[in-house]
Amino acid sequence: MPSAAIGLGGNLGDVATTLRSAVRALAALGRVAAVSSLYTSRPWGVTAQPDFLNAAVLLETDLEAPELLRRLQAIERRLGRTPGPRWGPRAIDLDILTYGDLRLDESDLQLPHPRLAERAFVLAPLAELDAAFRPLYDALHARERDSVRLAGPLLPGGETESLMSDDHQPAGTPAPLAARVRALAEAFVQTDLVRLRIEEPNEDAIELRKPAAPPAAIAPADDGSDSPASAPHLDAIKADLVGIVHFSRPAPLEGERLAGDRELAYVEALGIRNPVRSRGAGRIATITVRDGAPVEYGQVLFELDRG
Repeated sequence: MPSAAIGLGGNLGDVATTLRSAVRALAALGRVAAVSSLYTSRPWGVTAQPDFLNAAVLLETDLEAPELLRRLQAIERRLGRTPGPRWGPRAIDLDILTYGDLRLDESDLQLPHPRLAERAFVLAPLAELDAAFRPLYDALHARERDSVRLAGPLLPGGETESLMSDDHQPAGTPAPLAARVRALAEAFVQTDLVRLRIEEPNEDAIELRKPAAPPAAIAPADDGSDSPASAPHLDAIKADLVGIVHFSRPAPLEGERLAGDRELAYVEALGIRNPVRSRGAGRIATITVRDGAPVEYGQVLFELDRG
């Protein structure tokens, strides 16, 4: 079964959610073999527009390349893409970057993608999935590489999802649902997967989760006493809206102790600065985002130990 590299991108609406929906839609076209992290990139071609979010997927499919293109365009329309200027803003963009070793030069489809070697926002997620693309990424000008930044995992919480479709079983080997579920369950138990979701058309989805590992015991303080150390009380500081997070100055540091309420960062949305405050004293136990990364409503940005 050929493996196609699919580029995903967008800069209108809740882009991260749209890209996750696209990954799930791709599972209906074959087997999603790998999903990259999420990257932010500056606009290419027409610069007076919002930054983009980009990712890549490796898709094993028995669809011919022209039919795969037609299906991708249908997914784009279903997820909200409307006609617009070339290189302009869009809700979703799905491009076939490579299709195995196929070389094609048609009016509506060129393979490999003709501008593949010019764009860091394409090569950065591809190089994450396949080291063969790393030399192309490294050959880019530093200015082009610097225009793309890692934003975090695309799939929720960094979890690995198993995406499976009924529509594309290998020819001549239809697998009964029970056998497929059994195989997935065995993989779920034997690997480091933490979540398994099975979706069937017109049926309720089935989702399994492994229980979180119990927290490690906290060693007692080595002060000569027999009393155990108190467990930390972590308070999650979350984003109140969707936007781009920027650290305040001086930048917060993990392990830093705060004497009182302090602005740690702000979320920029529609040109408005929305402060993110510590809401009191404590120690910054964890910083879960990077400066300049896109964030969603309710996403944890900092964890403060109030103990």
